[in-house]
Parts: sequence; C-alpha cells; structure tokens
Amino acid sequence: MADGHLRATYNEIHTIIGKASEQIASFQPDLFVAIGGGGFFPARVLRSFLKHPTTGKNISIQAIGLSLYEELPGVTEEQLGKEVVRTQWLGPESRVLLGRRVLIIVSL
Repeated sequence: MADGHLRATYNEIHTIIGKASEQIASFQPDLFVAIGGGGFFPARVLRSFLKHPTTGKNISIQAIGLSLYEELPGVTEEQLGKEVVRTQWLGPESRVLLGRRVLIIVSL
C-alpha cells in the first residue's frame, strides 16, 4: 500500500460483501438496481448471499448506466468530467420499481 492503493483479492471482497449482506438482510430487498460501472459486480456477489424474501429465489438485478468521463455520441468536451450522462435508465414507463423494496448498489 506504499502507493496509497488498497488491493483486495476476490475472496476478500466476497467476504466483505457477505458480511454486509447480514446487515442488509433485515431490509428484505426484492429488487437490486446496480449503477454501472462499479455496481454490477457487488450486486452479483450480493445476490449469492441474499434471496427474494417471499420466493427464496434469486433477486433480480436491474441496471442503470451513468457516464461521467466517457466520450459518448452527443457529449461535448465541456460536459466530460462535469456532467453525468444517462446511458441506460429505468423511467416511469418501465413500472418495474413500483411497489418494490429496491436496494440501489453503487461502487464509490
């Protein structure tokens, strides 16, 4: 860690997420919303530990894509690094979030 970075193995991360799942379980989420790019991996691992509260099956994962630094069509040089752009979104027309206990997962 001389360079200021913490390096963790897959097993260490899996264990950390497993411990976090013990605290999250009382919320009883029935849907995960993963915020890309950092939320996909922890959402998938968390699903190994938590199951749907009524069916006992895997909890569905929905995805939202956001970009801050990527050069995308229609994004100006002034927007890069300053404005978050939605690349994939769950709007009201999808209705997938209505009446659900949603856990939003993002990596910061």
